[in-house]
Amino acid sequence: MAAYCLSAIMAITLTYQEQKRRGQSSPVYSLIGYLLCTVWPVVATVMVVFYKAGNSRPLVGRAD
Repeated sequence: MAAYCLSAIMAITLTYQEQKRRGQSSPVYSLIGYLLCTVWPVVATVMVVFYKAGNSRPLVGRAD
């Protein structure tokens, strides 16, 4: 959980800095950016878990 919070906070901070540097002031784009920053660590974690789960199962009925 700490790793998730750290990566989400870091992504939000970088997104904020990029928007400030570019001069973007659209609240819609800011909200979308911040929401994506909080969601992508979950998506990455789920992908890793399913990848590892898929590699740990024996392949049954596979013809080599």
